[in-house]
Amino acid sequence: MSRIVKLKPISESQVAIKAVVFDMDGTMCLPQRWMFAAMREAIGLKDKSVDILTHIDGLSSEKLKQQANLRISEVEAKAMREMQPQPGLVALLEYLTANKVSKNICTRNLIKPVNHLLSNFVPPLHSSFDHIVTRDFRPTKPYPDPLLHIARQLNVAPENMLMVGDSFDDMQSGTAAGCATVLVKNDSNVKLLAAHPELVDAVVDDLADIIGLLQEGFEARGASTRE
Repeated sequence: MSRIVKLKPISESQVAIKAVVFDMDGTMCLPQRWMFAAMREAIGLKDKSVDILTHIDGLSSEKLKQQANLRISEVEAKAMREMQPQPGLVALLEYLTANKVSKNICTRNLIKPVNHLLSNFVPPLHSSFDHIVTRDFRPTKPYPDPLLHIARQLNVAPENMLMVGDSFDDMQSGTAAGCATVLVKNDSNVKLLAAHPELVDAVVDDLADIIGLLQEGFEARGASTRE
């Protein structure tokens, strides 16, 4: 059963959004397409079908894991220095703050780049986030666990949460958790819409477009159809 998702419900068939969870790379900031290839090269991971963090977790010793984590953190540090905010970021955060909607972040990144983004590109009035979950929380996206953790901490039902991201991991995590999902479209993720339309409830080109979705409502799939 489909449902209409809005900031505030006006009928029993509508669901109110009480919390928004953002991915960071490619969502709150512009995508840096070179970054993941650089991470794979840094740790010698040639098989593109293998997830970077899964590969590191499977290394045979703690020393090897530490070395690999250091190498990908060096790539992230370069990406942090080149970071640029996503269009519409501040406008959307202003809207969420004004309407007392909980703001949260779920990223596979480290906390340092998150803090860099918030301190450099977000006005202090709107830079307060209730929960920031990094890759230190396991299992991370695409599993639903980090979003369900945020929902429990907020005492909010997952169906009252919106996951905003730019990747399969974001959409899969949101769908599996029972959240509505919004894909921030870019040149490299449009194929996701064709391959996995069942994971995406709405698509935007600019984060500020989400304001209109929350005001006017958009159709999201019910939990029974999101399996």
